[in-house]
Amino acid sequence: MKILTSGDSHGQGFYGIIEGFPSHFKPDIERINERLKLRQSVYGRGDRMKIEDDKVSITTGLWDGKTTGAPLTFVISNKSTNPPNEKTTVPRPGHADLGGILKFDLDDTRIVTERASARRTVMDVALGEFSREVLEDVGIKVYGFTRAVGSVETYAMAYEEPKIDLHPMLCPDSSAESKMIEEIKKGYDQGYTLGGKVTLIVDGLPAGIGTFTQREKRLTSTIASALFDIPSVRGVLFGDAENIWKMKGYEAVDQIHGGFVRETNHAGGIEGGMTNGEKVIVNLISKPISTQKRGVKSVDIFSGTEVETSYVRSDTCVVAAIVVVATGVLSTVILSELIEEFGGFTFEEFKNRIENYRERVKIGR
Repeated sequence: MKILTSGDSHGQGFYGIIEGFPSHFKPDIERINERLKLRQSVYGRGDRMKIEDDKVSITTGLWDGKTTGAPLTFVISNKSTNPPNEKTTVPRPGHADLGGILKFDLDDTRIVTERASARRTVMDVALGEFSREVLEDVGIKVYGFTRAVGSVETYAMAYEEPKIDLHPMLCPDSSAESKMIEEIKKGYDQGYTLGGKVTLIVDGLPAGIGTFTQREKRLTSTIASALFDIPSVRGVLFGDAENIWKMKGYEAVDQIHGGFVRETNHAGGIEGGMTNGEKVIVNLISKPISTQKRGVKSVDIFSGTEVETSYVRSDTCVVAAIVVVATGVLSTVILSELIEEFGGFTFEEFKNRIENYRERVKIGR
């Protein structure tokens, strides 16, 4: 399965192509649109979310609402098609501006911003929710939650994704979530942004998905590579990576008992680049987004004069939004891996091959 995306923050829209997906699967377009709405609605977002009303259409690869085996084209239109600021020659620290204008010999940082902007994650969500629905149909659940914002962190575990009507930060710990919201309000009032942590979980993968044979094909490699593409993500940690270095070796391993039962999951469900039958757990560390109300020091690329960056608009905290984006990205990686390993021209054939494999490697058989 191959994936290609294109589009700009203030262009006509965003486009995504999935090639190599089997026939006879009927995607739920409204489900994808609800996920796009969630990306915009979580707490901490900025004014751009009030402008856009993201909805997807699948313009190729469907017949009577079902996939045909031909490439699928996803389209999301932009409402805002004009950049909100004038030409600028001052690169913003923390963004792709400086490297982009130097590499491509550009005279306006907005040209870089148009593609580098986190607005492009809208297509990650659309493709990801399509993938997440497919995975659920083969018995695999992917979800996530907010674990920390600023100095506030929870150690509660979620067994499904929190609902936004009860948890606007998608955090399962209501007490911690209230403190997170207060932190964000303070940041908004004082003109700074906040980072945090996100936990992602994949439940239902059989053992042996991925490989140990080549470094770029290890499941840890493909997952980390994809998740690092999300703007603001600066750390991708598997299982108990934040604490495992403090343990003794015999404490850090997930010992295997009779029936292949494990009492711990420090590895996060992946050993040697392959799943081991436990839940896959991935923790993300998000930096505070670099655009803020208060100016930061930079230099005009033409005059060489030291100046402060200007401000147009930004989010205060995107951690909860990363939950939505990252579950989509992770779902796409897992689906791509399964299609690579099991294939099948029709969805039913693909599904049956997974079930046959799951029965063959069943833990505790």
